[in-house]
Amino acid sequence: MGSEEDSFNDRVIREMTLQTDSLLSSVVVLSKKCNEKQIDTLSAQLALNDCRNRYKKIEGILAYFFPGEAFRLNKAVVPSIEEDDEVSPEVPFSGFQYVESILYSDSLGFQRKELKAAIDQIYFLISNLPISYSQFFFEERSVWEALQMQLVRQFMLGFADFETVDSKNGVVESAFVLNGIHELINAAYFDAAEIKKTEMTNFFNEIRRSEKTLSSYKIGEINYFAFYVDNYNSLSASLSKLRDIMLSEKNLYFTTAINFQNQSIFDPHAFNTYFFVPGKTHANQSEVAELGRLLFFDPALSANNLRACASCHQPGKAFTDGLPLSQSFEPGKFLTRNAPTIINSVLQRKLFHDGRAFTFEDQAGRVMSNPLEMHNDFQTVADKLVHSSEYRSLFKSAFSGTEDTAVTSRSILVAIAEYERTLIGMNTKFDKSISGREMLLNNDEVEGFNIFMGKAACGTCHFLPLFNSLIPPVYVETEWEIIGAPSAQLTNPRKLDDDIGRYAIIPVDIFRNSFKTPGLRNIALTAPYMHNGVFKTLDEVIDFYDRGGGIGLGYEVPNQTLPEEPLNLSPTEKFQLKSFLETLNDTISLNTIPGRLPEFEDNELLNGRKIGGDY
Repeated sequence: MGSEEDSFNDRVIREMTLQTDSLLSSVVVLSKKCNEKQIDTLSAQLALNDCRNRYKKIEGILAYFFPGEAFRLNKAVVPSIEEDDEVSPEVPFSGFQYVESILYSDSLGFQRKELKAAIDQIYFLISNLPISYSQFFFEERSVWEALQMQLVRQFMLGFADFETVDSKNGVVESAFVLNGIHELINAAYFDAAEIKKTEMTNFFNEIRRSEKTLSSYKIGEINYFAFYVDNYNSLSASLSKLRDIMLSEKNLYFTTAINFQNQSIFDPHAFNTYFFVPGKTHANQSEVAELGRLLFFDPALSANNLRACASCHQPGKAFTDGLPLSQSFEPGKFLTRNAPTIINSVLQRKLFHDGRAFTFEDQAGRVMSNPLEMHNDFQTVADKLVHSSEYRSLFKSAFSGTEDTAVTSRSILVAIAEYERTLIGMNTKFDKSISGREMLLNNDEVEGFNIFMGKAACGTCHFLPLFNSLIPPVYVETEWEIIGAPSAQLTNPRKLDDDIGRYAIIPVDIFRNSFKTPGLRNIALTAPYMHNGVFKTLDEVIDFYDRGGGIGLGYEVPNQTLPEEPLNLSPTEKFQLKSFLETLNDTISLNTIPGRLPEFEDNELLNGRKIGGDY
């Protein structure tokens, strides 16, 4: 306990140093147990759990202010490189998750050297942290943001054993996260005014209530849904309210993916959409988006005036085309991949199955110029549209006050991109239920969600609440998976699909045959499934994962990232999992098709074009 003259920064440094010293002592114990001539595996595993528990008390601050150290201390045991870096070598395994993978493996006796090196590195990293604290200034607003992000990190990832695949220690660690937040706030504001103390007490009561719920769970018997509804939402709302009361500076910035002004990440507008796929905003955004909607459904954008963006992204099919492989520009021929939905595509950082585009403008441009898709270019399209007085008027009005009032290749791209940014469907039965607004799920759907987060481990790749590939809470890193999907070619026996995926974009071995984890929202409406449309039904998809992916089907997939062990789901569990997935549909208000397209004064043939394209 310091004097009243202590600054907020001093108090944070003191608390973090205290907790870090405690963690370092636990690492010393772990090191001793793992250096014994004959390792007592169970004892070493318990010592590791103690280290992780103590680490979790300070993880939020470390991950926010010292991300490099946090990354090395808790890196996932999967091959990786720096995001989008084609030249750097793979990042070596390190940290607590690597130690866990060794302590729970059958080859512990052959990995003693690696185990010692990993623990020594952990000790080195942690021992240097207090020096870093003393040289750093912990700005008050940023500390609160770090705590809010940690609440998301733990309960969207750690709670579901994303980091503790072998030990299944995620629930216990969640309690330590809450305890760490409690102790840090208490240390920083121990002398707060009475009105602030009251709100602190309310939040601490929420923590104690959640800790009690967490302590009641047994491994394999966790009611994820009930915890989110009954505990997480209240925790998040109480923390948000406390932040507003405690902060002397009320001017919050919107620099993160999550809009922390909302009470919970399950709120309908919890995400700052422009964080994900960047683009220029305009004074007349609604007009620009409406212009983009017309262009999206207008086959005049294609070389033959018969294909529109909506040809492959049809509103009635959740903006897919319902085909295993999308139709090529040449009728009767097909592309090599399935058309993904573009609903919620703004809530990701990479576009296409292989992530080759970073912006909607880039994505639309690639489709336009592809001779197998639209077989055109935007300058040609602009030269065509300028002959329509309706289009000229629409562009002038939509882009009023900017340099884009003329019909240009740039303004066409921007308009289509702005329309695609409006295609957000985040108000499903599931969303309404888990946010506590309405309880619309039946028991099978609730149990299906618990299976999704627990036994089936779907939530460790399709992250809540977006159910896509972006890893919470920063939402910058994209998940790439190699699952061993079968080829769509009907051979006997069926072969492994030979599409090299992201490797064609970044030629690094860890990306060979990998694809972006797809979003699962509207999954019941977007069959067939996988990048090659090989599975016609959700039942087939669930069975594929239940059997252990490609390896489970007997394929040789040396770099499969999907666990090869069967999930052993019962028929009832499969039914419940499917029932839950079917609650993720929301296309309401997104299906509006233009009643007509702008006319051309000098081209009656073009005026006969079909809204949405002919094929």
